[in-house]
Amino acid sequence: MTTFAIRIKPSVHTELAAAKAAEACGHFYTSFQHLERAHVLGQATTIEHVRVHWRMFRFALRNSLYGEAYGQLWRSVAASIFTAPGLVPEGNTGGTDVSAFRRMPVPKDLQQALDAARVANTPASGKIMLRKLTASAALTALATLMTGCVTQPTDLNLSLDKKSASDLYRVALVPPAQMPAINQMHSWKVKLATPEGTPVHGAKFLVDGGMPQHGHGLPTQPRVTRELEDGTYALDGMKFSMTGWWELKLTIQGPQGVDKVTFNTMIKNPALVAVSAP
Repeated sequence: MTTFAIRIKPSVHTELAAAKAAEACGHFYTSFQHLERAHVLGQATTIEHVRVHWRMFRFALRNSLYGEAYGQLWRSVAASIFTAPGLVPEGNTGGTDVSAFRRMPVPKDLQQALDAARVANTPASGKIMLRKLTASAALTALATLMTGCVTQPTDLNLSLDKKSASDLYRVALVPPAQMPAINQMHSWKVKLATPEGTPVHGAKFLVDGGMPQHGHGLPTQPRVTRELEDGTYALDGMKFSMTGWWELKLTIQGPQGVDKVTFNTMIKNPALVAVSAP
């Protein structure tokens, strides 16, 4: 094992521990982010590179992400062959959502850990920096464990038919009859009416949202692309990347004025999306 491999190992394993802790709490998106960070750190040493891809493969199997699992199998083989000659793209995050040959920017904190581990004769200051970076990552993993598995608020309103914030509109979200798998693109419908029930024609929408308990937004940029019929609009580009509580926020620009509405949706199964009906 090279000196670099010995020095970078604690940082890699700290990210792997954070990934395990996040997955145990059902924070699948956050868990895979830690696996990606571990990949950026460990891909220059064969043993850690292969280890991270193996962990990604096992994560994918546990969560029924079979396309990801297949991609991780051949990436594991490639890692065992091409790492030692240095034929790995710097900064690549290792998931199947990016090309295995794509170079990517390295986050500043990870670059500092890599630089400290690469110093041939690490001076005392370099050793201190490496210990601080590893300790910082360890604290992140510990915080994930201590916060526990956050559950949805007991009074969460899961209705998909409600008034907008200022009561200018009545808004309903209509999911597909058969919800697709996690990470599969699909479309919804938005029904817009006055409070009295008259369909509203010619409105425009801005779409936002994310997971409040995880602190990240939607994995795509959904848009209301067209009006299907009077007061009914197509919401395209929808995708859920993990289970848990999601918010969908609409800003409405219509004849009655500008207003907003927020919907809550619980995604309950790692493989299939289950949306509560209004």
